[in-house]
Amino acid sequence: MTDTKIQAPNPADFSCNEKPGEYTAKIEVKGVISIPIKAESQEDAQRQAEAELERIEKEGYVEINGIDEIDLQYVTKDRPMYRVTRGGERMQVSHLRPGDLPRDPDPSYGF
Repeated sequence: MTDTKIQAPNPADFSCNEKPGEYTAKIEVKGVISIPIKAESQEDAQRQAEAELERIEKEGYVEINGIDEIDLQYVTKDRPMYRVTRGGERMQVSHLRPGDLPRDPDPSYGF
């Protein structure tokens, strides 16, 4: 019987961007936004407000009119990124997958 299990790549075989001096801070903000709505009825205004909520959720960005609470959740060191070729594309990844091929840094790509 042949072992068909694909072996995970060995991290030692890959060039790694250790991201020296790079950190990420997670800050939680709770606040209020107010948007003007012109509508023919309360129901119409409600529909418009719900549509605006969907747009904000889709875009993932909104300007807050007032901050109720703000808290620093944590600061963490950014993960090292392995330089790989995956599916023919040059990229950096935090986790190696079977089939990833090692590559050297390429200044023309910026990584």
